[in-house]
Amino acid sequence: MLDNPKPNGLTRRDWLAIVGAGSAAGLAGCTGGDGGDGGDGGGDGGDGGDGGDGSDGGGTPNPADLPPVHFLTDYNNEPWQAFWEDDLIPAFTDETGIEVEIEYSGMSGQQEGRLATLVQAGDPPAINTSTFDQVADLWAAGQLETTSDAVAAAESVAGELIGSPFNQDGDIWQVPHGYYTSNFHYRTDIYDELGLEVPETFQEVMDNAQAIDEADMGVRGYGLAGQKTGKSQDEFQVYLANMGTSGIGLRWVDPDARDEVEIHFPEDKVVTLLEYFQELAQYSPDPTGLGWATSIQNYLGGQFAQQYHLNTWPAGIAGAAGVTPIAENTDVAPLPRWEEGGITKDDVYLYEPTPDGHHVFSESENPVGAQEFLAWLYGGSIERTASLYSTEPTRFLPDYSNVLNSDTYRSFSHWEDWPAHLEQLERVQNVHVGEYYGNVPESDLGSSAVAVYVTRQWFYGEMINLVVTGQNTPQEAYEWGLGRLETRLQEGKDRFSG
Repeated sequence: MLDNPKPNGLTRRDWLAIVGAGSAAGLAGCTGGDGGDGGDGGGDGGDGGDGGDGSDGGGTPNPADLPPVHFLTDYNNEPWQAFWEDDLIPAFTDETGIEVEIEYSGMSGQQEGRLATLVQAGDPPAINTSTFDQVADLWAAGQLETTSDAVAAAESVAGELIGSPFNQDGDIWQVPHGYYTSNFHYRTDIYDELGLEVPETFQEVMDNAQAIDEADMGVRGYGLAGQKTGKSQDEFQVYLANMGTSGIGLRWVDPDARDEVEIHFPEDKVVTLLEYFQELAQYSPDPTGLGWATSIQNYLGGQFAQQYHLNTWPAGIAGAAGVTPIAENTDVAPLPRWEEGGITKDDVYLYEPTPDGHHVFSESENPVGAQEFLAWLYGGSIERTASLYSTEPTRFLPDYSNVLNSDTYRSFSHWEDWPAHLEQLERVQNVHVGEYYGNVPESDLGSSAVAVYVTRQWFYGEMINLVVTGQNTPQEAYEWGLGRLETRLQEGKDRFSG
């Protein structure tokens, strides 16, 4: 747990340079200006909407007298929609007089486009839900407000932050909801029938995949993501990190000074990993059809028995959807490690989980009301904060330290139906995150603008795609990827040389 979030160290100029040339997947170029009067992220109510005097001497406007808070969110399955519309928003409006209009966006790939349309039209939402990287260019252009006061309200009742939201110079720019972690998911019923052990190494994953595939049980051995972007990008980087090296192919020139990064993309490890994926693909459904959403859909359909995924998300969706055989026979373990060289959890290059949450737009019609709504949601009481995880209980780990053990959280009906899912989620937080993340200090490259720029390039997953489609050998894919890495690193250095 963190008493205070660590500083990220990137300036607005850094982020504009990172996203300004089209490197962002969905939002680059959509900022439509320099942020106007809200360019410093403040604006009226920028300190959390606490009724301050306002810079024009006229006082902060009453948010109840302003247009409704426009809330754009992908927390939008049927339970979420009922919770927002029948419970949370009416209760907030009754208590404060502030109206909230909610708009549901699609998942990543759709949400960015809708947000871009609103921003380009000069009508940004008051609140947008996403990871920070999806709005980084908008923050860099001064279009977001600090959410420090809302986060302080949340911590006062829900406990200290576990995963760090983006912050700079003491200001926080997201009200975090929950965080994502990387885990190995597998079917316990199939493991039991075949007498398989939970794998601790890459080779054991492969051996299990082969055994499952050859058992003629109507299920494939592994679900390997091979689409060019998305899950394949994540899978490549996380597996490489579990080989004891940087998942993005960079390292600090001087780990103590931390002022310059260089390429560290070991040919032996990367080629070995690509060879591994090439072999693993023979036990998988067509990898080019597997991404984040399809990997859940196909897993629930019983198409494969092992995969890399986030938190305990697939099992929870299976339970909610009534797919009982999958819900009751899915377990999670730390992602296995490369056995050669004796890689242990102390060598894993995973540094910190990724928080997802809400951002406030300073030039929206009611940013003051947005701040009050978020402070009310997460900082009103531990019971309310904990209740926010009831609709998708296995998608996120709560980002506040008191939530997981609260009476409200532990009384969710999902845990009554699937008590093993709660035990698994606790294990993910206490063991997977607690023991496998942050063990290699030099793996934290987040304060390097150049490293962040390179991380945002979509070529890592394409290396898997090139191999599993037969377009490249693993050696050729490595050389192609190394060339992309060299180009992107030089671009980053050129952008930040001044």
